[in-house]
Amino acid sequence: MAAGDPITDLSDLIFLATGGGGGSPELVNWHKHPFVGGAAPGTLVAGRLTSLWMYDGAPSGASNAAPPTTSAVTTNATDGAFKQATSAASTKKRLLSFSAVGLVAGSLILYDRLVHQGGLSGVTTGAQTTNLPTSALTRQTTGVGVELWLEIYTLIGVTGTTVTASYTNTVPTSGRTTKATSWGNTGFREAQRVIPLPLAIGDNGVTAVASVTNAATTGTAGAFGVTLAYPLVVLPLPVPGAGRLWSGIMTAGGPLSLGATSDACLAMAWFPNTATAPQLFGQAFFVEK
Repeated sequence: MAAGDPITDLSDLIFLATGGGGGSPELVNWHKHPFVGGAAPGTLVAGRLTSLWMYDGAPSGASNAAPPTTSAVTTNATDGAFKQATSAASTKKRLLSFSAVGLVAGSLILYDRLVHQGGLSGVTTGAQTTNLPTSALTRQTTGVGVELWLEIYTLIGVTGTTVTASYTNTVPTSGRTTKATSWGNTGFREAQRVIPLPLAIGDNGVTAVASVTNAATTGTAGAFGVTLAYPLVVLPLPVPGAGRLWSGIMTAGGPLSLGATSDACLAMAWFPNTATAPQLFGQAFFVEK
């Protein structure tokens, strides 16, 4: 365990995980199905990141995890999150293990969905500021390691162009601009697609986003938004039907903190090997001290 961590050693961790010392162990079973609101999801493209935020299953999918219409801080109480229990005021909750098994090959990303917003258009050129700037971070407040994702909620156009965003880095310095990234056309337009935007040279995180700019129209407005995400676990699932386990005991750094108030909005994204939409099952196990 890290210096100053209230979990002192492995025996203390095992004690907590088995219910000792008021450790409040919690098991969350989750599953995601290849549907959004009972219909087929957006087309997957191998090697292009896909958000599972709106996929049906548990955590709840499209009926509750609707596209955001304003900028909002998401928490463990937000529909679409894992909804792990909030820890007591005097304790901190940690993720001890995370497992998954899938029916198709790919890699699963577990992340803290810090802030999201929507209402942006694939045809508008010039800086779009609808529902921006993003809300202030309440977790990972330094911005270090926070990623800037564009998340497509409704199909945008077939015309390929590029997109950038104006953001505030970790210094914090505002008015920083991401690298221009491909936007529109196959692989960069489908619903549930995530487009991570590369930051300016020297930057290692984001604290806010002020605007998003399409270099040209994609031909279809669709709908997309900004998600500020903090990746926690990357779990490769190379063999369909063969599950994998991430363990906070076996991994450097130990169990993962879920923020000062343990209110992380745990969500998932999928890095596919094929165009087949994933069906996934798994468990997350938490301890508290």
